Amino acid sequence: MSTNTNGYKPNYSESESSPFNEVSDEDNSEVSDEDNSEETYHTKDTLNESGPFLYELQHTKSTQFKCLLSVCTAFAFCILGWTKGQLGPAFLDILLICNTTLDKGSVIMTSYFIGRVIGSILGGAVYSKCNRYLILIVALTTNSSMFAAIPWCTTYEVMISAHVIHGISGGVMSVTLISIAASIWGASVRGRVYMNSFYAAFAVSGFLSPMVTSKFLVPTDVIRYDTSLNNSRITVNNISWKSSYYIPIQRNNLTDTDELNSSLYLAYLISAGLAFCSALPFAAIYLKSQNSSFKQQNKDELQFIGRLPTWTKILQLINVGVFAAVFISLDFTFSGYLTVFCVQHLQWKKTSGSMLTSVAFIALLSGRIGGAVLTHYLKPLTMLMISIGLCSVGFVGFLLSAVYLDHTGIWISVCVLGIPMGVVWPCLLSWINEKLIPLGGKIAAYVMIASFMGALFSPMLFGYMMEEISPLWFCFLSLGKTVVAIISVVFIVIYTRCQSRLESKQSND
Repeated sequence: MSTNTNGYKPNYSESESSPFNEVSDEDNSEVSDEDNSEETYHTKDTLNESGPFLYELQHTKSTQFKCLLSVCTAFAFCILGWTKGQLGPAFLDILLICNTTLDKGSVIMTSYFIGRVIGSILGGAVYSKCNRYLILIVALTTNSSMFAAIPWCTTYEVMISAHVIHGISGGVMSVTLISIAASIWGASVRGRVYMNSFYAAFAVSGFLSPMVTSKFLVPTDVIRYDTSLNNSRITVNNISWKSSYYIPIQRNNLTDTDELNSSLYLAYLISAGLAFCSALPFAAIYLKSQNSSFKQQNKDELQFIGRLPTWTKILQLINVGVFAAVFISLDFTFSGYLTVFCVQHLQWKKTSGSMLTSVAFIALLSGRIGGAVLTHYLKPLTMLMISIGLCSVGFVGFLLSAVYLDHTGIWISVCVLGIPMGVVWPCLLSWINEKLIPLGGKIAAYVMIASFMGALFSPMLFGYMMEEISPLWFCFLSLGKTVVAIISVVFIVIYTRCQSRLESKQSND
């Protein structure tokens, strides 16, 4: 990497050469030793950036490996999307399993976000010191184990501990996978397209997860919730209890005693299997690389881009952290509490709430597929501005529909806000990688730490306000976070324009 901080421009930030040690005859004529082979691949891919991709895929070994690594990385990233999509619909059953209230149970979701923060710190610390594939193998295996264990944690404290470990493995995964995804194709059109495709895979799994999970939940015609004001009322087979918990302490004179037994463990067992399978390709790559002469280089330099003053860049990096904290907390709490909001405020069944969560992920997926196409024609900042504006429109519609109990409006609003929400995050990462600082392990860790520092406080706030005041606070808090995100985007726009004007002025001189 260049050490000139004033004129630094991002290239392919981390070399990703094939560990299979397969080099064509043409490559052998150009390569004198192992270290030069990585540089040769690196240069050739840069020169062929504008060439036919299919031809390059057929004749260039490094491009073939990049495609393979792209697929494996996206598949592993699906596990994080699956977790996100599963947590919301399964949340009420998790409360049943460990016998707790929504207010107190929000700590369970918070514990997952605490784990994500710890995992992001850990991932940033070990990324440049350990083999990245080995990191992913350990993290994915741990994630798989926690999937299998969570449905059996009947004690509140054990449930929290399991979610912390689950979050730690997820934090390590996110830092490592995002860093690899940013480095495979670099700061280029291909890189932007892949970043949107990478997050599209996340949305696909998030869409499928609630649909699969809903088949194993305790039905709401067995348990109905009434949490208006400070009351928590449970109705089981037309027999009503007023309790601070979401399951009855006694069920006298009821013959169907198995109705409250959750089958959530089956849904989580499927999740565990998927997480384990996603680790296998990285195990194969790691073992193959150990048996070849390939030496992985994890370059993780902190180099700002552009010629603006360093303090300005640092302030903008802080602003990016604020945006990440607000947007990710909004993203996770919206999907995590959407089913709860539908059951409590709209009196829907949990299956309907799960379907709405799936619709949100369909909209998210549509946005990311559309973003992959539009990135050929629009810059990341332009797409970021448009998408965050549409998000605010969607949340206003969601609030109005909730106030007037317009169920059709709820479905429409979720679609309206889901599509631009799918575009926001990939565009932000692409902008960071191209205009601010390359997304190495440390920067990816910073972004994820900031993200989940915001997210870990949201469940307690949402749970308290929804439980103690009104479920409508789900809408008020979401809209408030959108306003903060808009303000952060304004600062990003100002920064980009100042940088562009300075560069054009210097080029004219």
